[in-house]
This record gives sequence, structure tokens and C-alpha cells, in this order.
Amino acid sequence: MTTNDTFIVSKAGYTYVAIAIGAILVFTFLDFTFLRFFSVIGLIVLVYIYRNPELEIPYMQKGALLSPVDGKIIAINTLDHGYEIVIKSSLFDISILRAPFFSSVRSINLRRGARLSTEIKKAALLNEKVELVFEDRYNNVVHVEHMLDNSIDDLNLYLHEELDVTQGRRYGVMTQGKTVISVPLSSRLSVQLDSQVKAGETLLGYLS
Repeated sequence: MTTNDTFIVSKAGYTYVAIAIGAILVFTFLDFTFLRFFSVIGLIVLVYIYRNPELEIPYMQKGALLSPVDGKIIAINTLDHGYEIVIKSSLFDISILRAPFFSSVRSINLRRGARLSTEIKKAALLNEKVELVFEDRYNNVVHVEHMLDNSIDDLNLYLHEELDVTQGRRYGVMTQGKTVISVPLSSRLSVQLDSQVKAGETLLGYLS
């Protein structure tokens, strides 16, 4: 299922923001100043977590691959089949997920589950995650896996298989987690370990 999500606060956060506003109104009516104060703080934090800024996606050359998430690169692995870029997103990174390149969604494999710390061994088996496969018209294939990590919310996705996506298009929300981007060995990477990346803005490299 696809949906527009262009308001200043992502749709994924509407329920939480509404609850915080309701609490403020109730505590104001009851004159519970202390609780109202904490409700206001909670509202500010929620709006910040679910902020949904507009981006001016930079012009990119053919084959350019942008980061799908905000966060920090914690690993770059070379495997037999290609490279893996691992990005850790914190609670206060922008939670919006964005398409890394002009492509079609070839497959979506979503597993609902826990939100344990990814430092726990069982997290790989229990945590909620989604595996996405993007492919462009030049047969470049990129695998993206998002896994929750002590997240306050479920994964929210606005995609379906065979959907054509433009580079930088919003396709979901992940409030905190780990992302693994797998690209072919023929790709040229342009990022380094410990780099901070921005969804829809940071160039990860070029596909062949």
C-alpha cells in the first residue's frame, strides 16, 4: 500500500502526537501543572522524532546511490557477492526512509517481531525487520534490510511490489534501527567508516 506522507509530522506519529495533545488538554482542565509540563515536553519530543522535512534531492549522475536512512556508518564489509554498508540510526535521527535510486521494488519481505537491542544475539532472529530489493532498468540490484533496534514504534512502509520509485521518495518510517545496504562488487563506494549520512542526500557511491 502506498500513501502520501508529506506533512511536517509523519503519519506514523499522528496517534502518539494526538495522545500527547489530549493529555495536555486534560491536565490543563484539571489544573495539574506538573503533569501538563511533562506532557508538553513529551509532545515536543514526539514531534522531533517524527519530523518529516521536505528535501531538495541533489542532482545525481546515472547509477548514483543515496543513503536510504539517516545515521552513522558502523561497518563496510566486502563479501564474495558484493559490499555491505551498515548504518545505525538513533532515536533522534530523522526517521523517514527514502528510495536510494530510481528503481522498481522487486520484492518486500516484512517480518513483524520484537524491538530488542541489535547487540543481543537473538535480535537477528526475533526483531522486526524488512528486506527490500530494488532494481533499475540497467539491471542494477540493491538489497536493503531495515531492522528495529530498541525502537519506540513498528516499521511503517508505504510500498508495494513492482512500484516504481524516484530517487529520494519517502517509502517508510523507522524510529530507530540498523540498516544494511548490499550492492554488487562492481559498485564504487564513496563513503567511509564512521561517516554520518542523510537519507536522500548523502551519496553512498555509484552502481556499475
